Amino acid sequence: MPEVQVKKGEELNGLGTMLKEIMDTNLKDPKKYKSIEKLKGSVVIKESTSGVAVTLNLNQGQLEIQNDAIPKPNAFMEAGFENLAYISSGQLSPIMAMLTGKLKSGGNPLILLKLINITVLKE
Repeated sequence: MPEVQVKKGEELNGLGTMLKEIMDTNLKDPKKYKSIEKLKGSVVIKESTSGVAVTLNLNQGQLEIQNDAIPKPNAFMEAGFENLAYISSGQLSPIMAMLTGKLKSGGNPLILLKLINITVLKE
């Protein structure tokens, strides 16, 4: 299974480092990898309090992460630090977070739903 590649020449910010570790762990599971294997597009994940963001580029099973938000992603997610931590650790369902306004999202919902499989740490 592949691991998430960091954009050449970049050193990830804290948000990117946390997400990369979670995604690398989850991608070892063939079922989770299969869920994103055919996805193409880009997703921006942003921490709303500080404005720190990362962009995930998906290209049919290849994943690349880079610092900052690109201008026109296919989808985006934004939440405060605490809520992002709860979501990524599995303590708060991303769907529930969206429904209660703790997580703002937009763009292609299919990409966001499939990303849940690799961005949330689940045993």
